[in-house]
Amino acid sequence: MKQSFPNKMIAKLVKALDPRFDKYREKPMSESEKVREKDRIKHEEQLEAAVRMERENYTPQSEKELIQLIRRTPREVLSVKNRNLISGAMSFGRRRAMLITMPREDIVFLQDSDMLGPLNLDKLYKTGDKIFPVLNKAKKVCGIIRPEKIDVLHISKNQPVSKLMSHDVVFARDDYTLEQLLAVFLRNHTDYVFIIDKDEKLLGYAELDTLIAVLFNREIKDDFEDDASSISVSRREL
Repeated sequence: MKQSFPNKMIAKLVKALDPRFDKYREKPMSESEKVREKDRIKHEEQLEAAVRMERENYTPQSEKELIQLIRRTPREVLSVKNRNLISGAMSFGRRRAMLITMPREDIVFLQDSDMLGPLNLDKLYKTGDKIFPVLNKAKKVCGIIRPEKIDVLHISKNQPVSKLMSHDVVFARDDYTLEQLLAVFLRNHTDYVFIIDKDEKLLGYAELDTLIAVLFNREIKDDFEDDASSISVSRREL
């Protein structure tokens, strides 16, 4: 069968244009080119293997490199919670006690000679502060008033602060590291430590809750309050 007119025209057009596409066609490689291509592929495979091995056996040489490695770690491997824990623990030994110190100017002080009754105790409650340091005549801390520890029902009239205060006063210096400060808390089984300088000047106080929050790089929250009951603890749903 003879080709139709359009088909003849297409055939002639293809024949005329075909040589122009020669430069785009894949040409068979010479033996030397095959050898070079084989060497190139082998080199790339060796390089990939070396990079993979380096990543698997990589050991950070500095704290900065370790932090960068932690940041590159996928979230499904290392959660934000655990990242914060690691970074908080790593910097714990370098930070100083003043980082978590409540400054003296922000503290409400009582005098050991002050009188404390239901009315004044209510005023202390309303400040929202958990403790109130007590000063003696020499302006040194000699005790602590903890409103939550005072039974309002048993205070029918004013009583001297000196009779209601606790004497668990502990001191640490402002240049202590947070690790040293934690040791003070643990040694003395207390939750508040007063911070002083080398001249014995009172600068403020530090709270154990704040120290732990810095250590874990987050606030520790747990609404459970019935720790004194073995039944409640044993039946608690986690």
